[in-house]
Amino acid sequence: MMPTHAPGQSRRDLLREALARTDDFGVVLLLILITITAFAAASTPATQLVSVALSGGTLLFVLHTADAGRRTFRVSALIVTLAVIGAAGAIGAGETDSATGGVVGLLLAVIAPIVILQRIARSPTITFRLVLGALSIYLLVGLAYAYLFPVVAALTREPFFVQTSTPVTADYIYFSYTTLATIGYGDFTAATSLSRMIAVSEGLVGQLYLVSAVALLVGNIGRAIRRPGPIESGDQVDPPTRLV
Repeated sequence: MMPTHAPGQSRRDLLREALARTDDFGVVLLLILITITAFAAASTPATQLVSVALSGGTLLFVLHTADAGRRTFRVSALIVTLAVIGAAGAIGAGETDSATGGVVGLLLAVIAPIVILQRIARSPTITFRLVLGALSIYLLVGLAYAYLFPVVAALTREPFFVQTSTPVTADYIYFSYTTLATIGYGDFTAATSLSRMIAVSEGLVGQLYLVSAVALLVGNIGRAIRRPGPIESGDQVDPPTRLV
């Protein structure tokens, strides 16, 4: 059924209503997928700028639709603006500025899951949109590990992979999501004991998250989330659905 709009409602009013909506995690899921693709393809100053803009825009949209605090949104918006300016300046210098893209991407991978999880915990009812929010967290976990792997390589001063000593960003992303989904093609394997343990932890986190958190939400769509509280005399007590 197509949504109906009030007669005389302008496009500006429709846009304001769309921006005022919360829990648009279907859009968040799509933006994250696009951001991951752009992040993997960012090899030139121009594509780096696109990646930074997409990462920053996705982060700000998550903060907006998850109804994050104003201070968090303003600080994030300032960081995103500075990162976009830095990436744009790199185009003029003809250099690839991976640091700014890394900062914004890391903020997206770390802050966005926390904000989405807080939104799910505050919601009075389990909805399909919240399930999409939980799936968004799943994708962001893979992105967070993709940022963690090169950090591990830098700290240990050893190649992360057995097969190559000069991996690119796309290699880390590819390895992260094949590990998260426990596909394990075997074309890239972790080289050191630390990197292997971290890869194992990602596989375990991915599977446990899907079969516990996501499955619990899917199985209780439409139910109210009951939280611990005082029960007054005369209240009818129904079997509770506690998610937090």
